[in-house]
Parts: sequence; C-alpha cells; structure tokens
Amino acid sequence: MNIAYWRLRVAFCAVSVALALTGSLRADQIDGCAERYLKRSNVPGISLAVLKEGKIIKAKGYGLANVELNVAATPETIYQLASVTKQFTATGVMLLVEEGKVRLSDPVSKYVTGLPAGWSNITVRHLLSMTSGIKDYLGVVQGLASNIARDDFTYERIVELVADLPLNFEPGERFQYSNSNYILLAMLIRSVSGKSYDGFLTERVWGPLGMSATRRDNPTEVIPNRAALYNWRSNKFENIQFISPTLWNNGDGGLISTVLDLGKWDAALYTNRILSSASLEQMWSPQKLNNGDKSDYGFGWVTGQLRGHRTVSHGGGRPGTATQITRFVDDHLTVIVLMNGPGNPERLSIQIAGQFITGLTVDLTAAQKDPNPELSERLKKCLVELAAKKDSPLLTAEFRNSFSTSRQRFAALQNDTREMKSFTFVTSETPRAPRRLGVPIERVCYYKNGTAEDPRFYAIELTKDNQVGWVDFAD
Repeated sequence: MNIAYWRLRVAFCAVSVALALTGSLRADQIDGCAERYLKRSNVPGISLAVLKEGKIIKAKGYGLANVELNVAATPETIYQLASVTKQFTATGVMLLVEEGKVRLSDPVSKYVTGLPAGWSNITVRHLLSMTSGIKDYLGVVQGLASNIARDDFTYERIVELVADLPLNFEPGERFQYSNSNYILLAMLIRSVSGKSYDGFLTERVWGPLGMSATRRDNPTEVIPNRAALYNWRSNKFENIQFISPTLWNNGDGGLISTVLDLGKWDAALYTNRILSSASLEQMWSPQKLNNGDKSDYGFGWVTGQLRGHRTVSHGGGRPGTATQITRFVDDHLTVIVLMNGPGNPERLSIQIAGQFITGLTVDLTAAQKDPNPELSERLKKCLVELAAKKDSPLLTAEFRNSFSTSRQRFAALQNDTREMKSFTFVTSETPRAPRRLGVPIERVCYYKNGTAEDPRFYAIELTKDNQVGWVDFAD
C-alpha cells in the first residue's frame, strides 16, 4: 500500500515539475519574442497578455512607457486603443439590438437625424460591417489645411466632412474600411440610449466587468500609468505632434485601457455576461454582400483563419500607438499586444501564439521544395530594388503607393536586404483576406531571408499574374 502510494506521489510530482518547466520555458520564449521585437522595431514600450480560456497565463511589460522619465512599461500601463475601440462600439449597438431598441436592417437615419438624403439606404448593418460606401473622414482631413487636425471637432462636424461627398459604392456592394461608419454608430448609441457614448459603455460593459482603467481618453486629465506617445524620426524617438483628441475619440477610436482590463473583456466573451452567444456569433461572422460574396469583416471584429486556426481579431493604429487583440477561437487562446509607438502588434501576437499552437508560425515550418525558383529570384530582386527606392514591374500600383508612405517599413526592408545572405522559399498558402488595397490576392508565399544575425521571414502576397500586392514580415 505504502509503495503504491509513494509511486503515485512520485508520478504526480514528476508531472507537476514537467508542467512547471513547460510553463517556464514558454514564459522565457514569450519574453524572447517581445525583447527581439523591441530590438528590431522602433517602439519604446510594449505590454502584452496571453490568456487561455479567459484566464491570464502571462502579463508583462517591456521597454518604456515614458522615455523621458525612464518609466518602465508594465501590465498596468494605459495605452490608446485606437481602432480596437470599434469592438466596444459594436457591442454597444448590439446591446440596443438585444433590447429591441435598434434593428440591424433599419436605416441609420431612423436613429440619427440630419443625415444626407443620399444615405437613406444605409442600414445599421452596413455601418457595423463597413459596407456603407461612406468615405473615411480621416482621408478628407488629410487633404485639408495642415493645421485642421488641431481644431475641435464634434460628431456632427466630422459627419459634415463627408456628408456632401458621393458614396464610394452602393451600400452592401463591397467592404471598404471607413472610420466614418463607427462615428455614426457612436451617435446612434448616444441618441437611442439617451446617454453619452462612453457613459453608456461604462454602465453596461466596463463597470460590470470591473474594467476600471478603460475609458474615453481625455488628455487634459491626470491619468496614472498612461503611456506617452512616440514616433520614430531621423533615427530617434520624438513625441507625437499635437492632434486634437476630439478628432480621434468618437467611437471609431479614442478609448484607453490596459492589457489586464482587456483580459477581463476576453474572459467575458466566453460567457453571456454582456452579450448573448447569438449576438457574439453575429459579430464574429463574415457578412454577406449584395452579390452573395462574403466580407471577412464582422461587427467591429475581423474574422479569418491562420493555418487552419479560426481567428477573430482587430488591430488599431494612430500616431504614437499600435494595438492588437487576436482570439484563436477554437484553441481558446487570446493574445493582446499594446504599444506606444509605430509597430506591427499583429505580427508579435502571432509569434507569441505560436509558442502555444504547433505549426502556427512560419519560422517553425519545414521548408518545402520551391515550385518556381525563377519567380523566387525575381521576387528577391524586387525586394532589393524596393529597398533601393527603385521601381519594379512586379509591384502593383496600389502597393507601390502604400509602401512609399511608410518610412518604418522602408527602413526595415533596407536593413534586411543589406544583410541578406540567402533568400529561401518556405511555403505558400491561400490569403487570409481575398483582397489587399482593393486588389485580388491569389496566394501568399513565405520566404526565409538569411542574415548575419537572426533569419527574417517575409510574407509576399501575389496576384494571379504574380504581381506583388503586399510585403510584410512574417516572423
């Protein structure tokens, strides 16, 4: 009896030690991912959280929340959420839908007064799914006087910027990301609830979940633990230029939060505490277009899959912040990444998730035989030419124009091609989204760029004619 008992105790202890070592190893690997990202990217600080079935298994900060005061980033650091705000705006709308106060098929003009007659066919669903055709007000602002971003704005003034402009397409015809949609949804919440946008969400979402750090940003208030916002220019950090907060915090962006608060939000999404499972499934489902095709954008969430793993996610970016929440639905794994500078938090979130999901990341994928070595050589040459600011016939016009405006991507590509020792085909797969910058994408090819230090991995999105529609880091 005693021998059997002690054998059982020894076996239990061995399993416990193995699990502890595995957890410790993963923690070290996550630290390595974040620290390498800081080293390679022009981001001062990162806070992240990893959750399994809504429970935090890792939460940590890296780098600096405030460079001038040398304040470290922590899990309690408060960041601008930018467009991650949209899932909360969509949640507010769906709460009103569940109460029978709003119908998705109703025209938005039923709930928001003073809208143009040309928007009469635009429904609440069109706004939530980014299929309204309304132009993005941020694009309009960028084309106006350089100092207009310093002005004070109201919801109504922002709508006026796009009200007299023709729609980009008939409502429901296609998906096109436009922040204007979520301005109108915040106005709907205010109108129907009789409360302010953030007052309604505090009462119905953040308060019940104990998300005490989550709120609408107000730069004039003293908010402990709030991260400073930075850009990278001329090989150094600089404080972002002033942009009126009234231009950025109107339902399309503007919320602030921590990874710990967002962890509470993630936990609630496994339950019916805020929304019913039927409402959540609507928000996490591709939306049908007029022609029967489907768009990957749900309601404030992007739906998709990564190497066979279903995801719902959303990112955010504005001067001085970059954010991402990615939920691997069937794996019950969530990664939240918040940054106070220009970065690619989605890439880091996938790299971290790869420590828990086998085969998720390209760097752990065995290289396949190259089906088209001649194309690979042309793509290698294309990257070198792109880094040298030379044009290439392989580039789509849309990608060429987009890349030319990104100093950060250009600097990273320049550095990688300068150190390139080899360029090896790894694998290819169907794209997560069928279009990039409006251009149909046929497949994504992954390449390993051997450098003097760590290898880099690139994802090159190709059209049917093997033109380059997008290039991004894949590690």
